[in-house]
Amino acid sequence: MSARIQAWVRAEAEARAQRARLEADAQKAGSQGPAERAPLQRGVIPMLLTAAGGPSGGVVSGGEAVVSVGVPFPPGAIRDPEKIALRHGAKGTGVPVHVAMLATWPRDGSIRSALVAFRAKQGAPAQDLYEIVWGDEAEKVRKSSPALAPNPDGPIAATLPAGWYGQSLVSGPQVPALDDRRFPKFEDQIEKGLASMSPAFDTLKVECSGQHRTYYDSPHALYQRFLRNGDAGRFRRARAEAVWFRAHELRFSPDRHWAVHVCQAEGWAPDKALSWGALRRMVSQGMLDDYLLTGDPAAKEAIVAMGEALRQSIPSFKTAKEDQLLATERNMAFTMMIMASYYAVDPRPEVLASLTELVDRTVAWQARSSSGAFEHDVARADPSECERGPRGASPFMTALLVDALMDVHALTGDPRLAGVVTRTATWLKDKALTSDRRAFRYLWSCDTDAYDDSGTADLNLLVVPVFGAAYALTGDARWLRTGDALADIGVDAMRPKSPKHWSQSMRSFGRYLGYRVAGGTKGSDGGGAKEGALGATPDKAATEGGAPSTPAAPATQAAPATQATQAAPAPQPTSPPRK
Repeated sequence: MSARIQAWVRAEAEARAQRARLEADAQKAGSQGPAERAPLQRGVIPMLLTAAGGPSGGVVSGGEAVVSVGVPFPPGAIRDPEKIALRHGAKGTGVPVHVAMLATWPRDGSIRSALVAFRAKQGAPAQDLYEIVWGDEAEKVRKSSPALAPNPDGPIAATLPAGWYGQSLVSGPQVPALDDRRFPKFEDQIEKGLASMSPAFDTLKVECSGQHRTYYDSPHALYQRFLRNGDAGRFRRARAEAVWFRAHELRFSPDRHWAVHVCQAEGWAPDKALSWGALRRMVSQGMLDDYLLTGDPAAKEAIVAMGEALRQSIPSFKTAKEDQLLATERNMAFTMMIMASYYAVDPRPEVLASLTELVDRTVAWQARSSSGAFEHDVARADPSECERGPRGASPFMTALLVDALMDVHALTGDPRLAGVVTRTATWLKDKALTSDRRAFRYLWSCDTDAYDDSGTADLNLLVVPVFGAAYALTGDARWLRTGDALADIGVDAMRPKSPKHWSQSMRSFGRYLGYRVAGGTKGSDGGGAKEGALGATPDKAATEGGAPSTPAAPATQAAPATQATQAAPAPQPTSPPRK
């Protein structure tokens, strides 16, 4: 093993140990979640350069190429981009670097992500190790460079350890794939599914009816995969999907002030409500991932343009007859995701006002019933799935809405959301499960179909993050007993060999694994659940995230294909899956 790779392994081990120290400190302090932890104030982040075979863009004189990377930081860590430096080599020699702020955490104004750009020689080793120094120590090695534009598609890719990406909360809490000892079968199957997918992502085109390429936000799902591994290959794949979406699925206004999906009928203007089909295809979380991790201005432009289209059209969704955003959880979910992404990169008061209005309507929506669900007429969205169900709900669409609410919570800390999420989790656990308690009903309270079968247990991986969120917000580890047991069944039932089902499994389950180590210990009797039925005895590994005791190798290859112990037989569908 080369000295550089040995240094990378040591850096990964230190990141893991540092994360464990943070979690121990959070538990001692009775933390209610990741945003309340005592922030780091300085540190060193290893950065691996990989000659990844990208286009030759960004090459400058002297055989050098511009290398750039978005460097994320957790809330409260750093406020001054001048306190970010770069060093290289055994002597830690300072490297001229251009640093620019990409986004801040709106709650305290600290840096959420900073662009780090510099020049590196082409033809250097296939992999090379640099170090990002931040905090007061950076002043000792800081060397400034003239401004450099982001070059994420250049011949050299720069990536950070998966442990740092998770600790930074750049895309929610994450646990490195190589540290996931609780659900190794998920890690194995998600990689095998992508490798053997049929049809493959890159064979699909724009589709305005039925399943489409970016269903469930494939750029976001692929970036979630990258963040949990931290290697150049997975970065390139996620980046390509984000670029493809912008090139093929967005239509900008002539002045590029707003943008909608190309499936929206021609002639649309912001004084009209978007069609539901176009709204669900306007993926924003993946665009935010792309911007925060690369600094590509095209990604920010897409976020702002989609956000502005929604900000202006939100009033049109509410008519004398109905509020279309409350006609199904998914409509509100995707609208809120877009506005949260918009606020993340452009925290102006008017953007916050629109986002807050959506949250207000969502809180009031849940409060109108005692079930804890976001009740609505489930026949309205798709009569073919339910002929009559005036006060029903969709568990999996609800999970998308909670995902959006957690994006909002990371930005605003809205204190109401802990109650909203826990009421939702209670409804899912007590009322929305099938009678065998192995899956969620595809629709809840449909008068013409009880949906009491576990044939859609693969959707468990989309829904269980609600229980993880409840744990992260309340510190009550009893939520993990429910989440883990249903996740075991979902992993056995997952079908990651089509683009839709792969993204469905990947887009949120990484966050669930992160939530498992993000909560405190309030109301806890020790942690999450062992493999088995609901209500099983908790185990210590759940709150530790299953971290191995030995350092992991650099995440340049797929996570080990370790077969998990099967917790329960795969669910046997009693009727065809309805999706």
